[in-house]
Amino acid sequence: MSRSAVRFFVAVAACVIFSSILPGSACAQSKDTIDDLLKSIGLSKPAFTRAPDFSLTDAGGGIASMSGNRGSLMLVNFWATWCGPCRDEMPSMEQLSRSFGSQGFTVLAVNQRENAGQVLRFMKTHGLNFRAPLDTDGRVAAAYRVYGIPATYLIDGSGQALGMKAGPKDWAARGVIEVFRKLVSERGSTVASSSMDFDPNAPLPKVLRPRNNGLLVHAQQDPQSEILAKLDRSDDLAALGKVSGASGYWYIVRTKNGRGRMGSGNRGGTNE
Repeated sequence: MSRSAVRFFVAVAACVIFSSILPGSACAQSKDTIDDLLKSIGLSKPAFTRAPDFSLTDAGGGIASMSGNRGSLMLVNFWATWCGPCRDEMPSMEQLSRSFGSQGFTVLAVNQRENAGQVLRFMKTHGLNFRAPLDTDGRVAAAYRVYGIPATYLIDGSGQALGMKAGPKDWAARGVIEVFRKLVSERGSTVASSSMDFDPNAPLPKVLRPRNNGLLVHAQQDPQSEILAKLDRSDDLAALGKVSGASGYWYIVRTKNGRGRMGSGNRGGTNE
């Protein structure tokens, strides 16, 4: 990997560290920027931080769940076929789904207390291809504090609730499309959509401790990651903080030469 790539990645780690210590710093603006983007298209702050997980049978007989879409930006909509405003916004949700469905974006239209046949007929009649989980007893709606429909929540890849909209919306409006284009392009950003626990006294997990043949630190949260650097057994590592991301926990560490690095503590994130 090039020297410039290494410098960039270390800067990302430093940004996470300093934003957790100094909320007013330039590095801390990522989350504020997302909030501003969502506010600009009429989405407000949800009443909860972490979106309640659910697993429901959908209209086609499959299983749809939040955890099954981890890593994707999710639009979770609550609706029913008898709801006029719900029906009105469905075509624009379909257009949004078609625009970004191949880029890590998912629409889950959680139907309220209707049977599969009724919902499936509606979906086919209106050419809707996103998934429609069946909330037959209203438990998921209750968990999301839905008091009227339509109601829509935007959830990031790690399960954090970013924004919500009570009532219908034109999800295909030009401004909305532009905001979602920015959000989808940044969906893998640990800094923008993850939480940070800062505990300099926390012991470093064994998986991140260099062994006899050293430790390879990756720059991505998946098994196909590129290698950022190899830490030698002699390196003195200290944990600076822990970031909860889409696929596990990432630890920011400092080597004895003072450089900040980020290494994954989940399966596939590091190799010996």
